[in-house]
Amino acid sequence: MHLSRRSFALGLGAAGIAVSAGAKPKPKVAAPAMLDTIVIGAGMSGLNTALLLEAEGQKVAVLEGRTRVGGRVHTLFDQPGTPEMGFNTMGEGYGRGLDAAQRAGLELIETSARYRKAPPQGLYLGGKSFTRETWAAFDGNPLPAPLKALMPWEVVPRLIAQHTPLTDWTQWYLPESAANDISLHAFLKQQGLSDAAIRLVNDTAPAYGNSAWDVSALMLEWNDGFVKGQIAVGTRQYAIKGGNAKLPIGLAKLLKGDLITGKRVVGIDSGDAHATVYCADGSTMLARRVVCALPLGVMRRIAYWPSLPEPQARAIATVPYQQLANIFATVSRPFWEEDKLGPGMWTNSPLGTIFPQYFGATDSEVTGLLFQARGELALAWDRMGRDAAMAMVVQTLEQLRPAAKGTVNPVHYHSWGAEEYSTGAWAVFMPGQIRDLHATMALPAGRVHFAGEHTATGARGLEAALESSERVAIEVLSA
Repeated sequence: MHLSRRSFALGLGAAGIAVSAGAKPKPKVAAPAMLDTIVIGAGMSGLNTALLLEAEGQKVAVLEGRTRVGGRVHTLFDQPGTPEMGFNTMGEGYGRGLDAAQRAGLELIETSARYRKAPPQGLYLGGKSFTRETWAAFDGNPLPAPLKALMPWEVVPRLIAQHTPLTDWTQWYLPESAANDISLHAFLKQQGLSDAAIRLVNDTAPAYGNSAWDVSALMLEWNDGFVKGQIAVGTRQYAIKGGNAKLPIGLAKLLKGDLITGKRVVGIDSGDAHATVYCADGSTMLARRVVCALPLGVMRRIAYWPSLPEPQARAIATVPYQQLANIFATVSRPFWEEDKLGPGMWTNSPLGTIFPQYFGATDSEVTGLLFQARGELALAWDRMGRDAAMAMVVQTLEQLRPAAKGTVNPVHYHSWGAEEYSTGAWAVFMPGQIRDLHATMALPAGRVHFAGEHTATGARGLEAALESSERVAIEVLSA
């Protein structure tokens, strides 16, 4: 079944044949129609690539393994405040994202004001609550004297911002920056942090990787430069009114060609005259060019003929993705008004971090709580399973804050690492991978081209996905 510009319908299931690199499957149907380009993946990069190519007169089809569009933009439309499981907001400097919303005819809402008015996030360590003042004076605070007044989650961004060796962050991926492609652990040791301090401020809830050992400091320095550039444009943050997933849904409605969901790709043959795409349901599709707009972890399950160049294949096989799991819960009573501690929590307990959701009729209304686990904790939640993880976070919360007893109802569990078509929330470059692999990931291989946030050089997040779509569209049109 097809997602056309007029209606959305679910596609066929993804169960089917397995493909090895040494044996191409026999198609169920012969002589499929020839397209100009097949785009694999209906996330933001894939959808925008298709729209850009169609604007130049190409006949394009988009294939998506999921039964929804949007990739890592995923909204719970059936929950209070339409909470986001993935992409949250875009800044004033997100020119591509803001333009996409305008093209899709969507209304934006400004969100940063409500979070500026919110109570500060609470710190809970070893079952004990700390204010900024009690934490700074705490004998067990492992931070160096100049940093003791910082909350744990503030330390790594502050040190990266103050001590980045990049004189021009836009050059982060070039060979002259390769000397900075060291582990975050090594960088933090250079700033005087002990191993205990690094475990607390980074590994408890890592923004990238599972620990400071397995992420490149250069990646965080790039992110810091991008954030500083955004702040220079303006500090306001925007979301799509009614839920961010309306953005990819709106873009999909603009497509002229087919968008086929439930269509899992298992192989791509980059032939002399055209490319053949093999699908798990046994069908094939033909096109002059193919754009693979999938996360690297998903690309590992696709066979390529001929084989991809070694550095590119190594990048697909080894670049990891951020492990992140979310539990959304509704709240029957604002228990934080009873214990006077504020709803937000950063903990070293199994419940992870709690982000209150402020998407009610007023700026101060909390529409739910988002429990979030990153790195090793996300993996632990996944091993526990949905129901056990949900029960655990509620039990832990009630132990830490007795006023919460009987008020919290977990209703949704989403793990990006466990999701078949994501394998994680965003790409994470390990030490040395920017130096050795990044330059090869976006290079065309025969008739196959590559897009996605992991290939971007000038932006992060949603803006990176859209940046990559512009680059790959120019490549295809120039081929």
